Amino acid sequence: MVIKKRVARGHNIEKLIPERSWKSFVKLAFFLYLFILAIELIKKASGGVAPDAKQFILQNVSPLKAIAVGWFSTSVAQSSGAVSSIAVTFVGNNIIDLPTAVYILIGASMGTTITALIISLVTVSNKKKDFRHGFEIALCYSIYSFFLVFIVFFLEYFFGLFSRLALFLALLFEGNFSYLKIPDVVDIITGPLVNSLSSSNFLLTFLVAFLILIFALRYISRAIIEVLGGEVKAKNFINRHFDSPIKAYCLGVILTAIVFSSSITISLLVPLAVSGLIGLRRSIPFILGADLGTFTDTFLVSLIVGETNAIAAAFAYALFAIIGAIIFLPNTDFLFRATKFTSKKLIKISRKRALYVLLFFVLVPLAMIVFL
Repeated sequence: MVIKKRVARGHNIEKLIPERSWKSFVKLAFFLYLFILAIELIKKASGGVAPDAKQFILQNVSPLKAIAVGWFSTSVAQSSGAVSSIAVTFVGNNIIDLPTAVYILIGASMGTTITALIISLVTVSNKKKDFRHGFEIALCYSIYSFFLVFIVFFLEYFFGLFSRLALFLALLFEGNFSYLKIPDVVDIITGPLVNSLSSSNFLLTFLVAFLILIFALRYISRAIIEVLGGEVKAKNFINRHFDSPIKAYCLGVILTAIVFSSSITISLLVPLAVSGLIGLRRSIPFILGADLGTFTDTFLVSLIVGETNAIAAAFAYALFAIIGAIIFLPNTDFLFRATKFTSKKLIKISRKRALYVLLFFVLVPLAMIVFL
């Protein structure tokens, strides 16, 4: 007798990531190399355009517009890692100042929630209730990010809290990072390709670097999940460790830090919610933890750039999530109620209305960029 393993709703057995092998580790190393290569190309290109770009940005980018730039560009690229990497590189090359980078980064943290919204739209569900459960996971992430954007903007605009505290931490720990010697190693392994791919047209170099960065970040997450044993194993592991808020929060931090993407780890929750394996209330601590875990790729970029302001920008990105956890982790019921109210009362979720939410999510920051 053949025993078939049961696959929960939302899992497509034909699309499961295969078991890890030596090829998985080779792919991971290759995509990490592309990631570092892209950062080095961006550094070189931004250095060439620095004088003109700095004057233009300082004259035209207000704090609200900087948030909108981070929000919109992340929504379009579907990669907060790509946008935050560029912001950190720019601040390290003195193209933008640290407060402007803070605003762009908090906008990027808002924009990255669009991936989970898209995943919830395309996840197969037989009942409207099942679809709503999946969509509410993504909606909760967006609502949390909206509140966090408002809080960070207020504290940074009126008190300069994040830029000042992040710079203090960067100066305090700067010497402790020097032993890594990352810039020297990076120059050895990427120098030949950087020189061959660089062009006198700095805009072209930047575009090539940006495309490589998006490609690398998109496949790094998949490669890491493959090394971990596959998507289904990752989902089952998540589901087993949701029995306490603290454990779920720590799991969110660790898994996201490993895979470099909060949108990936939070998107893994959507089919679990659709299949009835987890609920919104149990997912909220994980979402808060994932928001902190996404700091790892930004921090890696800051080490590659090797400048104090770049490291400070990375610390600021982590401080956003820490403030969010301090405020919302003891008050997860607030996020739960806000999500349920928005879902059931305001937009009365269906796939059509969810699509409107998605369009709103892209058009609002675009309007802010054009009209502010």
